[in-house]
Amino acid sequence: MQGALWSETVRTSDELDYMIFPRLVALAERAWHKAAFEEATNVTSDDEWKSFARAVGEREFARLEKIGVKYRIPPPGGR
Repeated sequence: MQGALWSETVRTSDELDYMIFPRLVALAERAWHKAAFEEATNVTSDDEWKSFARAVGEREFARLEKIGVKYRIPPPGGR
């Protein structure tokens, strides 16, 4: 699993943070966690997404802020 960043236009560490967070959190989650929907259960990927999004919103953004990461939040309705 890999996550790419075209860095030729990234000039500062704040720009780097903005470009990779929270995407890097999602990449790590997907790489290290086997989701319930991957098993033969009745859990859907939508359920897993809601759980992940809630965890990022409630925990990870606070951690990123605490260490000074300038992360990006997509606009409402953004995909």
